[in-house]
Order: sequence, then C-alpha cells, then structure tokens
Amino acid sequence: MARPQGLESPVSTRAVAVLLSAVLHAGLLALVVLSGGRRDGVHDADVPVTRVVLVEARAADRRDGIEPTPWTPVMPRIELDAPPEFRIADPPPEPRTEPDLPREAADGNGEADADVDADSGTALAHVIDAKSTSVVHEAQIAAFLRRIEQLAAKIAQTPQARAEWQEHGRQYEAELVLQPASDDLEPDRVVAEVSAEDLGRRFKTRILLKRLPFSHFAQVIDRWDPQVQLHDDEIIGRMHINSRFNVLHDSEATPRFLGKVSTSAAGFNMMGRSRSRQSEVFHEGVETRASRIPLAAQLKHYERVSMETNARVHELAGNTRIRFMADGSYSWTDIRSRTSHYGDAAAGESVYFIAARGSTVFVQGVVSGRFLVYSPKKIVVEGNLVYGRDPRIDRDSNDYLGLVCDRDIEVARHYVTGSGDLLIQAALFAKRRIVVTDTRQARFETLRIYGSLTAGSLTESEPRYATRVEYDPRFEQWRPPRFPSTNRFAAEHWDGQWTEVSARPGLDDL
Repeated sequence: MARPQGLESPVSTRAVAVLLSAVLHAGLLALVVLSGGRRDGVHDADVPVTRVVLVEARAADRRDGIEPTPWTPVMPRIELDAPPEFRIADPPPEPRTEPDLPREAADGNGEADADVDADSGTALAHVIDAKSTSVVHEAQIAAFLRRIEQLAAKIAQTPQARAEWQEHGRQYEAELVLQPASDDLEPDRVVAEVSAEDLGRRFKTRILLKRLPFSHFAQVIDRWDPQVQLHDDEIIGRMHINSRFNVLHDSEATPRFLGKVSTSAAGFNMMGRSRSRQSEVFHEGVETRASRIPLAAQLKHYERVSMETNARVHELAGNTRIRFMADGSYSWTDIRSRTSHYGDAAAGESVYFIAARGSTVFVQGVVSGRFLVYSPKKIVVEGNLVYGRDPRIDRDSNDYLGLVCDRDIEVARHYVTGSGDLLIQAALFAKRRIVVTDTRQARFETLRIYGSLTAGSLTESEPRYATRVEYDPRFEQWRPPRFPSTNRFAAEHWDGQWTEVSARPGLDDL
C-alpha cells in the first residue's frame, strides 16, 4: 500500500492557501472602491429562502463513515420486506403401495418413495428435489437462501423467532432457533425450518446456517484512508471494504486480487500508468453497493472468558511482552516490573491473554497451540509470528492465533523486527487501524500475512513493505478462540429437499 504520488506537504499547501487568500482580499477591496458602493446581486427586496430536502434513511446511511442503526428485536417475530422467489411444483403421483412389502423408490419417472419420519412418526407422502430445474431454478434457490440468511442475521441476539409471508396465494412460515457455539473455535449457528402451503398441501425443509466470523474473509476494511493506494499488494481470498478505495497500477507494480472483491460504495478509484486492465487486477471481478459489514460495536465479551472451563486466562495489568515457543510453552514479562511468567499450552485448551485498559502488548515467536491476545489499546508485532505446524504444509495443524485490539495493531520499527520479510500467521482484528511504522525506510521487503486481516483502516506500508495477504482455508470451518464475528450468516447445510407433511411444523420438530 502506497501514498498517492505528487501530493504536496501540509506546510507548502498552507503557504499557497495564505497567498491565494491575500490576493483574493486585495481584489475584493479594489472592486468595492471602484464600484462606488454598488450592491450588485443583492437587493433590499430579496428574501432569504430555505428549502428542506428530505432524504430517505437508506440513502443517508450509504454515506461513508455512517453505520446503520443496529436492528434490535422487540418481539421474536420478523417482518419480511419482500417474499423470496421460489415455488413448489405440482407433486408427482402417489407411489404404489404394497401391503406386505416396504415402499420402494420410484424408477425415475417423477415418483418418489414414501417413508416414515423417525423423529415425528409422520408419514411422508413424497419428497421433492428442490435442485431439480423442473421444480426450482438455480436463481430461485439462491434468492431463497439469501432471504433465510437475512432472517438469521436478525435473530443473532434472540433465541428464536418466526417469520410469515405470502406469495401468489401461498402461505410461508419460517421458524428459526439460535444455537450458540459450544466451543470457542466454532461459530454460532441457526436452525431454520421453513414450511410452505400450496393448494391445501404443506411442505417443509430444514436449513442449517452459521454465523461468519471476521476470519472468514482474507481482508475486511471499514474506512479506506484516501491517502493510501493499493499498489504493490496481493490479496488471496475474499476481500470487502465498506467505503471507496484507491487502486494504482503502474510500471513498478500492479496489485492483484485473487478472490472476490466487494465494496459497499458505488465504485472505487482506479488510477493506471500501465497497460494493465481491470480484469488483470481483479481476477474474480468487483461487486459494488454490497451490504456493509460493520465492525463489532465493542469487544466486551473477552471479559467473560475467565468463566470458560476449558480456557486458561492470563490477565495483564500493564505493558507486557509475550514470546511464544515452538514446544508449546510461552512466557510473558511485565515491562515495568520486569517480572516474568511461564506457561505451557495443553492439548485442546485455549489460552487467552487479556490486557487491562491502557496496556500495550508486544508479541513474537512460534505459536504451538490455541491462543488469543486482546488489548483495548495496542498490540505491537516485534518479529515473525509463525505456527509450529505450518498449515500450508500440515493440513492437520491445530495451531491458531488471534490478535484482537479495540484500537491499533502495529508493526514495530525496522531495527526491532530485523531485516528480511516479516511473516505473520494469525487472524488480525484492529478496530481502529493497522499501522506499519518506518514506511520511509526504502528496504523493499514484504509483509506476509497468512490468515485474515480486519481493520477500521490501514496506513501505507511502502516503500518499506509490499504486502501479501493469503487466506487460511482452515477458517472456513474454525476460527481462533473467540475471534469476533460479523452480522452475517451463511447456509452451511441444506439437502435441497422439500417434504410434504400432514401437520403444521413446530419448534418441537427441530
């Protein structure tokens, strides 16, 4: 990431502004003297007019830096803006029943077998495959799942909720139940049971959704700094930005995005001094006007980790330096008192470092185990942070690290980190900024992040560092211990089948 070229310094800019102001005032004075008191353009009969323009809340919320007011449920009932676009086709004919033989599957002519639901004992007349083009088109399936995902997001803080809607004379109902994560590596989930009534017949389907942590993305940025450009950067994985962003490709470097890129803004600024085309920069395209992904309002849930039975928590009272060792051990030293402590990570146990307000935490070393470091003020990376079992080589690696800060995560000065590329294997979350210091040290090295990066904003990194962010695919299923989550849900499992039932579904059937 680079600062736009050709920008003048703040001092020279102010000097030019003062000079222009002096010239303008002199010109105005001369005009008044020569005009002899004329009041061109303003008359005594002129009446000031004020016009009130009403702007829809949706349009106002699209402005950069303004987050929509969080949805707070009053009652566990969800009102839909529009019905999902899907339909249930006419059912196939009833299968032939043999009194002394079990009912068998059909021969592929549209008939299906009848069975007995082991949970409720309800006879199932037939099963409709919703993935069949003769029943529901692929585009309709996508719209249906998006609707259910939106409903799931609305009950993130509610144990259960229900939604009802009508479409073309059909009645639809959805009952959603929140299942909080049972492990600090797992996400929250929602079970949605959807029923639809058509011509007096009722069908149901069940969908399992999961809440997406920020580590689900290679990179999420809330407010892009207008003084920073994506230049000598490579992002491998999904990337989302809540505002406009700047891209520069020239003869020195061309940024590359090897995953889907989305922005909540109407567009982005792309400046080119080379022949590179947009398709060569964005390999999977760019989606504009995407839904915002607001950063976590506050990270107070780390105050409760001490109640976890399978977690070890170290509370840090002041500025502390943490060093991880490859054998699973670690040490932490209070910088003021110079008191050191040691510990060992046990298998299947998560270790938390929770810093007090106003404390800075310094980290480096080889991580073997499951760790999360949290500071309300600042986390400083002083050297390489790598896993003992590199997941790029060992797919069974159980090493996880999360760095979470309410304010800044900072890369230390060059004389601290040393020469060469800096490698960070972790999921990073900085609510305010991720800062690279000593950017004017022209060393032309690379900051390599393997995992995930989320920040309110980013500073420039060039010419000290080019940046490479590569997504850790393990984060599709797991996350570092208690890593912050987004407000989004995604369908995790759906067999695509609609089953006809004789009774109205209820929460007891889940």
